[in-house]
Amino acid sequence: MDSAFPNNTYHLPVYRKALEIFKISRAIAAYFSDDKHVIEMDFSANPQHYQAGSLVTESLQLAPGIASAACAPNSESRLQRVKNIRAVAKNLKHLCRKLEGCGVKEVEFLNLLRKEIHLFDKMVSDWFQNNKT
Repeated sequence: MDSAFPNNTYHLPVYRKALEIFKISRAIAAYFSDDKHVIEMDFSANPQHYQAGSLVTESLQLAPGIASAACAPNSESRLQRVKNIRAVAKNLKHLCRKLEGCGVKEVEFLNLLRKEIHLFDKMVSDWFQNNKT
């Protein structure tokens, strides 16, 4: 596994937080979509199911994004990858709002996810600042 992630990326707290956000997103989506598969959610006529599926597919980009940024060959490339990660995090917050707009009553789950995304965003920022070399 070390060859796939030089510098032990999978041990980084920010990488682990990205995985945690994916797990939370998947659990939320399963709950809100009556445990449908992500592909079924994408084709559902129910907007709640569709938004939940989007939440999962967006959150799936975070961990590979961190790994990609950690392995970037130069600071410009790393900066661009971090910008992409932060854009995904912003989109996840937007999807949480859209799910609320679909009439989801259990907003405490979405609030938990928002809190984790906010923490992740701060972790990304701190990690990037400490690894600008």
